[in-house]
Formats: sequence, C-alpha cells, structure tokens
Amino acid sequence: MQETKVKAGYVGVVGLPNVGKSTLVNHICGAKVGITSNKPQTTRRNILGIKTTDEAQMIFVDSPGFIQSEKGLNSFLESEWKRVLEDVDGLVFVISLDSKKESVEKTFMLMDTARKPFVVVITKTDLNQSDYQMALEEELKRRKVTYYTSRRKGRSESLAITDKFLEKVLSFMPEADGFYYDKDLYTTQTMRELTSECVLENIFRVLEDELPYESGVMVRDFKEESNIYKIYADVIVSKDRYKGIIVGKGGQTIKKIGMQTRIALEQEFQKKVFLELNVKVKPDWNKKSGGLKELGYYDKRSN
Repeated sequence: MQETKVKAGYVGVVGLPNVGKSTLVNHICGAKVGITSNKPQTTRRNILGIKTTDEAQMIFVDSPGFIQSEKGLNSFLESEWKRVLEDVDGLVFVISLDSKKESVEKTFMLMDTARKPFVVVITKTDLNQSDYQMALEEELKRRKVTYYTSRRKGRSESLAITDKFLEKVLSFMPEADGFYYDKDLYTTQTMRELTSECVLENIFRVLEDELPYESGVMVRDFKEESNIYKIYADVIVSKDRYKGIIVGKGGQTIKKIGMQTRIALEQEFQKKVFLELNVKVKPDWNKKSGGLKELGYYDKRSN
C-alpha cells in the first residue's frame, strides 16, 4: 500500500526590528517560541516554531530584524536574517503600522528580489493609522502581493490571523514522505536555550530605557532533580558600568529579573524552578569572535 504524502517545509518570518515577528510566530504555534518586547533586536538568532496538522508541518523561522553591519554581534544578526531568505521554502514579510515609511522601503526592496513565494502580514492594526494602512494596502495591491492584517485581541498579545493565511503558507510547502519533526514538538530549542532566551527577555522588559544592548546570557549549569530544575546562569555585559545597571541598587534589579524569569520558566516547564543569576563583565564580548561563539552567536552548521 502506497504511503500517503504530506506537506512539510520551512517559512521565513522576516521584517524590520520590532514589527511583531516573534509575537506572530508564538500565536501561530500556540506556544511561546520566541521572546518578545517593545525593544528592537530582541530576537538574536533564528528560532524555529513548528505548526503541525494531520496533513502538514509548517516550520516558521523567526529571524532577527533587518540590520546591516560588518562587525560583532550585529554582523551575526545580519547573517541570520540573510540566511533565512535563502534557506526556506517560502517567506512571510511582516510590516508594522508604527514603522517609518522610509524604513518600510527596505522591506519592499527585499520583496522585489525575493526568489521564494511570499505573503505579507500587516501588524499593529489596532493603532490609529488608518491613512497609512490604506496607503500601504494600496501599494501591496499595486504590486499584486497577497497580504493579511493582524490585530491585538484586547490586552492580550495574541493576534487574529485567519485560516486563509495558513492555507496560503501551506501552498508554499513541498510534498514530503513524512514530517521533519515529531508532531508534538513546537520548537527545536533545548531547555538551556529556552532559559537563556527567557532571561534575556526579562532583561529587556525590566530595564526598558536603561537597557545595555551588549548583554548576553550563558547557562552554566542545568540540573534536573525529581521535583525541581536547578539553573545557574550568568548575565554577560561588555563594560563595568553595565554591571551596575543590571544588578541595581542593593541587587534589586537582578532580583526582579530573576523572579520574573523563574515564574515564566515554571509555566513553560510545568515544574518548580530554582534560578541563580550572576552578572559578569567580559570586555567587548560582543565584538570578539570568541565571546560571540561562547554565547551561541555563530552559524552552527559550520561545526
């Protein structure tokens, strides 16, 4: 008896920084895959979110926002989003209504040169930007681009994306003999990687305008015991003055970061978590290949 074919493939989710790419992927997959905040470049590496149905598996690649740089961490971010454009079966370009019009031109330029089928998702349509949205939609129609709009539901971060969007994305997928990943898997990130991302997310959320972008997270030890996960992690900064910002007066800031992270991890892992965070200074780690690799910012395919 001939085995029934399924459809399976990769979909790159790309766009400017802070347009809602991670929020979109989290909603599609029904789980927290990528970290979110109101700061640009929250996502620093390509992260896979997996949406599986009985007949198909769509693997969404959440990528860093468009950035160009020749050195350090920003150079790694550039290589990540550029790699997505080449490695996937289809693309989702995300455009936010709070992006500057001149910045959106970068997205249009990449659409013009895209060698993969794509759709557009317009985010943050709950903002009072009706004239801008109308002009944007007219431009997309002129270009004969299929687009969808998403909006926040009340105060939640979930987005209203129609089934037609997923049907369109599914049309990009090739036939396959089977799924690439287990049907119950929603991300390929390890528990260590999820922990690192969660700590970084809460650094972004707690520090807000004081945020030292040259911050990274390294999980030193991850122990699973019968009723608890014991996690020890270092927050890495590039300058001494950044350490004081993250530690805070009397250690209150790092305590808050740790508490919020622990609560989030317990929800994610469905198990009690003990989390110890330390702040360490590694001068200019974000500019050195050794420092970047130590924190996981390198192309793992080259190993």
